[in-house]
Amino acid sequence: MNLQQLSYLIAVIEHGTMTAAARALHISQPALGRAVRALEREVGTSLLASDGQRLHPTPAGLAVASHARAISGHIADILSLGESRELVLAATPTLGAGTAPRLLRVLTEQCPTATVSLVRRDGPADVAAMVRSGQAMAGVVELPADGRADLADGLGTAPLGRREIVLLCPVGIPVRTPLPHEDLGGLPLIVPASGHRRSQLDLWFAELGIRPRVVCETDERLAWEHMVGTGLGCAFTDRWHAEHAPVRNTRIVELAPPVRTRVKLLYREDNPSRTLRALLEGLP
Repeated sequence: MNLQQLSYLIAVIEHGTMTAAARALHISQPALGRAVRALEREVGTSLLASDGQRLHPTPAGLAVASHARAISGHIADILSLGESRELVLAATPTLGAGTAPRLLRVLTEQCPTATVSLVRRDGPADVAAMVRSGQAMAGVVELPADGRADLADGLGTAPLGRREIVLLCPVGIPVRTPLPHEDLGGLPLIVPASGHRRSQLDLWFAELGIRPRVVCETDERLAWEHMVGTGLGCAFTDRWHAEHAPVRNTRIVELAPPVRTRVKLLYREDNPSRTLRALLEGLP
């Protein structure tokens, strides 16, 4: 028996159906059903009964839910003792410039005496590992818009919007827009020297069957746009950032088809922290 199973039971009782509870918890319905059935096996009796439309707690289910709420409250009180010191939010280096300030603002509003630490990790898997281990209260990652989020298995997720990746080019380099992916091979590119983002780019280029013309490799992200402005080459960047922090002598080139990612908040569903719950409730 664990806190996650107890929180799942409470959610099903509060929402009345597996479908509604799974949606609220940001998990799959089969995973929710397995967790509740495992809890019932451990308790040794049915905790839920159906009237054909909704699920209702059995007498045993009511008793378990009552104890579960009390336990969660006690744990939240214990965890809140540390929330006046430091709250850790993990994120990938490609965290959208419009995402971090919003989350940090919510955290500081909900816990004004705390120090919020934004810890950068190389890739989504590293962020997820920090959240799973409890080193971070929550994490922000980018995931392919059409890809599976296997790294988030066992963690709760909340959507934070989408990002579009564009190519930032010097005004002196003739580039048509939108630019087909296949044409990237003929352009001078500024790319990361290492890490998750570089490995993703290398994989993408291999899938396209092109050999990129790399003119500069650097992990100094703040230098990429300014290198583009000097005419050195083109760099991939976030549309929001390019539009809100423009660099002179550069222009935004859209890709065809567009390259978009989903920005997700990761958190442990068995974490009863009041600050985490307030953060989730404060998301649009």
